[in-house]
Amino acid sequence: MKITFVGTGSGKTSLKRFHSSILISSNNHNLLIDAGDGTAKALLGLGINFNNIDSILFTHYHADHFGGVASLFTQMKLNGRTKPLTFITHKLLVKHLIDFLNSTYMFFEIAGFEVKITGFEFGKVYRVSEFINFIPKQNNHIKQKEELKNKNVPFLSSSFYFEVEKKKIVYTSDIGNEKDLYLFEKIKTDIFITETTHVELNDIFTAFQILKPNEVYLTHIDDEDEKIIADWIDNLNNNSKFVLAKDGMVLKL
Repeated sequence: MKITFVGTGSGKTSLKRFHSSILISSNNHNLLIDAGDGTAKALLGLGINFNNIDSILFTHYHADHFGGVASLFTQMKLNGRTKPLTFITHKLLVKHLIDFLNSTYMFFEIAGFEVKITGFEFGKVYRVSEFINFIPKQNNHIKQKEELKNKNVPFLSSSFYFEVEKKKIVYTSDIGNEKDLYLFEKIKTDIFITETTHVELNDIFTAFQILKPNEVYLTHIDDEDEKIIADWIDNLNNNSKFVLAKDGMVLKL
């Protein structure tokens, strides 16, 4: 299996990094996690065929994780895709995904290929393919504000634990506080992928000491924070365990 960091930028648009997107590839199944703004161009630049993506899983619907899905879906149609595509999102967000794609005139009926949607629930195990399973848990990244309570939009953000070919991977996605680092604390992970924008680096290090993953990959990087994070890693006694992710980085496991 391999993990490709397609986009490792934060919510701020950058000339160095694309917005959030990660590709997990295992035994002829390619699972794309998130599709932030510019994901189609990022994939093109990495030489990854749009039509080889089998499923797209969403952590939440902020634009830097979700805004590029319509363009990516359009590119699949324009490039003559014929094999089925599955969207995977929280069950309460299925309607919002369909409405968003419909608003760009990308109706499933005219895609030219079969489109499926899987709506997940927190805490349950889901099988993506024979070799990819995941468990979603809600994190605190998106909290409903009192003044927005009548907007009729679910305030949901997910972190995930993946089992891929017996490898154990946690992806925090965007989180609300340091407590969200411990959503899967009972699992000894091989790879721990965490964002860096909404949590302190020292809190990540504390979590590393408690959770003891084999490796930690830091993503969701602001341009102005990149050197700070790199220097922080260099100064760690366990710096070999920490990696500053970059667009196009590939992990072969």
